[in-house]
Amino acid sequence: MSKLVSTPLTVVGAGPAGIMAAYTAAELGVDVTIIDDNPFPGGQYYRKSPSEFQFENPNDAFSGRKDANAILNKLAHQKIHAIYNTSVWGVFDKHKLALADQERSYELPTDRVILATGAYDRPFAFPGWTLPGILGAGATLRMIKTQWVFPGKRILLAGLGPLQLALADALVHLGAKVVCVVEAANPYKNWKQLFHIIEHPDRMQEALGYLYTLRKNKVPILYNHAIIHADGKDQVQQARVAKVDNSGRLIPDPVKQYDVDAICLGYGLLPSIQLMSAFGCKLHYNPCLGWWVPEHNSMMETSQLGIFVAGDVTNIGGSKVALLEGQIAGLTAAFQLKYINDEAYKEKLIPLLMLHNRLDRLTNALQQIYSFRPGLLNLATDETLICRCEEVTVGQAKEAIKQGMKDLHQVKLATRTGMGYCQGRFCSPLVAPLIAEVTGEPLLDLLPFTVRPPIQPLPLRILASGSR
Repeated sequence: MSKLVSTPLTVVGAGPAGIMAAYTAAELGVDVTIIDDNPFPGGQYYRKSPSEFQFENPNDAFSGRKDANAILNKLAHQKIHAIYNTSVWGVFDKHKLALADQERSYELPTDRVILATGAYDRPFAFPGWTLPGILGAGATLRMIKTQWVFPGKRILLAGLGPLQLALADALVHLGAKVVCVVEAANPYKNWKQLFHIIEHPDRMQEALGYLYTLRKNKVPILYNHAIIHADGKDQVQQARVAKVDNSGRLIPDPVKQYDVDAICLGYGLLPSIQLMSAFGCKLHYNPCLGWWVPEHNSMMETSQLGIFVAGDVTNIGGSKVALLEGQIAGLTAAFQLKYINDEAYKEKLIPLLMLHNRLDRLTNALQQIYSFRPGLLNLATDETLICRCEEVTVGQAKEAIKQGMKDLHQVKLATRTGMGYCQGRFCSPLVAPLIAEVTGEPLLDLLPFTVRPPIQPLPLRILASGSR
């Protein structure tokens, strides 16, 4: 870990967006501090295996990404101060970050901040979803990328979107048995949106490669289907799958059953917006994601002056978009700090914005095809846990709403939903639609839980250390 220093620009998150943001600003002469709570940089996309693992192909240590070394080596820039195994747990006095490593808590003043905090697996509740052996798609990718361990011997994938194909491809290539890919959408029915994907032959080739792998290995793909139930005693043993319509509601049809010992859920990703909320940045509701994202302009600046966002925390656009948004944010931060003049800034910015607009069309097309189906939320029964931390069921939350609790804050006070370890990150996207359904209020009127420090769970001994 580099020595903790205060610099004009701080980047939170050392994934593709954070790395490019830090490097772009550093190249213009800005001293940058980049912080990540992982032991290595790279984020999910360039996730590095532990150094104890040996590989014939060096790229395999970085999830097989051929450009990994070129991107990660940018952090060796003399203007970049990298700090790992360190979390940002609060924001004070607007531009003062509260940090914590394995030993102490710190305060770090800064002038400009770029938040590249990424995204996390969307929670998906249905009867049996808390059984051991049921994981998120992102968590599964992390498991196989860092530890090269399968989640099980017979694996079923269920969800929405191209991440499922990437995960299935990775599992098959590593020798796992994928019994089925259950896809709630049907991309072939959205032919108008497919034209925007054709504009990106590299992405088309990637998708076709995944499909070829699955077909070659006789892995079935069920379109317009969803997992509706998981059975098992000490761990998951069986998955039930049924057909759904375009809104995600069940269609009367024979239920398919699969013997499994692992289920990977990939019903999309949600932006990690907690730090944006702590800074007071405005959020807006994204109907395709079915959740909130930070407002920002084309230069990636939020409603708070000098606070930028980049990467999947903005719109779940993937690695290419993340790398580009990192450049735009880093360039604009350097311009605001007066490390580049107006003419040079515009010369560098315009081609980046043009490319971003082109990639944005692809992102929007994919979101239209794989938008979250609200009807899928009705698969949970009254006995299904909706808040795993505090063990609150759907029925208990409904009862509180019927008694007059009209928003997330009131349901939290009545049931303790959102008071647990995750601080509402996982239960709020499940509870908010429930409130909307019972009260008739639109989802966009139901703001997320208020964020309070510590944003990340911390041992009391570290919180109390108070070192500066």
